[in-house]
Amino acid sequence: MQKTRAIIGLLGAFAVLGLLAACGGSEPTPTSAATATPTDAAPTATPTALPPGVTAEPTPTPSGPSAADAFAAEWAELIAAAQAEGQVVLVLGGSDSRTGRFAFEDFKRQFGVEVIASSGSGSDNANRVLAEQGRGIYTVDVITVSGGSLERLRAADALTPAADWLVHPTVLDRSQGWWLAETIWSDRDGKYVMADSLTVGPIGDIWYNTENVTQDDLDLINDYTDLLRPEFKGRIAMRAMNSPGGKSVIARLWLTPGLGPDFLADIHRIAEVDLVIPEGDKELAEGVANGKWDFGIFGGGRDFRALQNLQLPVRELTLTKQVGGLSTEISGGNAMAKNPPNPNAAKLFLNWWYTQEGQTADVESVSAYGPIGSVSLRSDVTQGTFPDHLWDVLQNIPQWRADGTISDHLVVFEENEEWFKIRDETEKFFNDLYTELGYDAFINF
Repeated sequence: MQKTRAIIGLLGAFAVLGLLAACGGSEPTPTSAATATPTDAAPTATPTALPPGVTAEPTPTPSGPSAADAFAAEWAELIAAAQAEGQVVLVLGGSDSRTGRFAFEDFKRQFGVEVIASSGSGSDNANRVLAEQGRGIYTVDVITVSGGSLERLRAADALTPAADWLVHPTVLDRSQGWWLAETIWSDRDGKYVMADSLTVGPIGDIWYNTENVTQDDLDLINDYTDLLRPEFKGRIAMRAMNSPGGKSVIARLWLTPGLGPDFLADIHRIAEVDLVIPEGDKELAEGVANGKWDFGIFGGGRDFRALQNLQLPVRELTLTKQVGGLSTEISGGNAMAKNPPNPNAAKLFLNWWYTQEGQTADVESVSAYGPIGSVSLRSDVTQGTFPDHLWDVLQNIPQWRADGTISDHLVVFEENEEWFKIRDETEKFFNDLYTELGYDAFINF
């Protein structure tokens, strides 16, 4: 692996929160409320200091059932109640309904509860939930969306706080079995969606058609700005960037030194990229696989990997070659919908999902479709098909934090109000750009 200064973008759908706090005074202290576990999720009491010479009374040993026994009884009761309901209804974003299939089957085998998982884009499913709840109809238990779709649901009070359903001790206690002790939240309020995935990898994916792209072409791409070279003009496609979703990669590109809004404008103006709809990951991947475009950038990762697994001529350049810097992203996770029709099944599914068993099932399910771009936030979960060279980088993060040397290796972006403000600003930026360039079909006011 090249010795290159890594660019690390931490997100809520997207951030390694609290990293800077461990790095010493040279880095600013994160200010986001999401950098620590919210008090409604795991309240703790601050002990009162004793006067000098006063010895604290010993803590009495609790009598009766142990905490483990009490939880076991609670868990068994929850399983029985979920089985009585018989099903849990999920709405998902992107290709999760396909890549999560095996994990959902594991849940059904273990607990005897059917998983009804929707298809469609995160934006479409968010529209559905909001429309139904607006009419007082509640058909959904668990929601998995990101970016702007998650923000719309949060702002509309369409979700149930995690404190109302989170009970599993190995999920509440992050001191063992997790890469980071902090609870990382994907939502702006820091109380609805706990992130579950950790990525160390490229700032943005670059995929290509192996039949149309030569090795000489690939050798020219050593930084994202190389995509502006005349050799690639008219050969690139990507999703429109003013979408409710997909804000993660946009924010990383926006904040990375040497890229930013100038690069994002130039990739449209100079490279003359073709645009697919904002939620068009499948269209992007299939277009590159079919030779309509030579390159597909900044989206469609899971769809590209599924096609690669089917032996179609697509490969990810940024998986085997470091282009510019690396980024790390914390994202993902599930939320309980407001007034779920199967509350016990939803509670069981959500707690199981964040356990070692649930996260292992998720990683193995996604790995069945080829190389994966992220691992679980749980450190006690299999690597799956996550690339070895990036896994090696990931192993260093806890030690870098402990040593206070993380700033020697990484440039850290925090998730805080400024981060969300940047994500909000990008939609107007791209609306204005698309108006200027005449991309009327992609303007979203």
